[in-house]
Amino acid sequence: MKTRTKLLIGLAVVSIIQLTFPLFFIAAKEQVIEEGKEYMFSIRPVDPYDFFQGRYVSLNVQPLTCSLDNPNDFKRYDIVYAEFEQDSTGAKIKQLSHTKTEHSLKLKLYAKPKNKISIRLPFKRFFLEENKAKRVESKLSRNSTSRNYVHVKILDGDFVMTDISSNGKSLITGKPVPLNTLLR
Repeated sequence: MKTRTKLLIGLAVVSIIQLTFPLFFIAAKEQVIEEGKEYMFSIRPVDPYDFFQGRYVSLNVQPLTCSLDNPNDFKRYDIVYAEFEQDSTGAKIKQLSHTKTEHSLKLKLYAKPKNKISIRLPFKRFFLEENKAKRVESKLSRNSTSRNYVHVKILDGDFVMTDISSNGKSLITGKPVPLNTLLR
């Protein structure tokens, strides 16, 4: 009887530990949504389908370039933190550094930095319900001159994609997206 009790206690402890990891992950993402600073990054999306992952909008986020005053401080495959600023055409890199700040995004440098470097952003897939993904993709692909953006909240090196907009209108909720709130 004692070994059976020990096994049940061990099983309960393992179950609790397994449940806490997803809860911590969810809580961290919710904190980014609540406290993160929002930026809009220019995109050219397509809408693929993955049998295992479902329908999503593949985001072809435009790479951003950054001028470096001290390129010798950075090496290929370095982990860096990018701070952004928002203007009327989307988010721009304000500075790259090796130290994390409250509203910086953690990135990896894939190229040997020179005076100017192109940065690939980690925003690749925006998952939606199947019907919404088809509707978003069709609205984005209708007009190639549209100003399409993915809305990203950044906090402490982490990010959460919150919306996709085209010409100042959310394609998820259908509500207008005022750019002037992001320019603060």
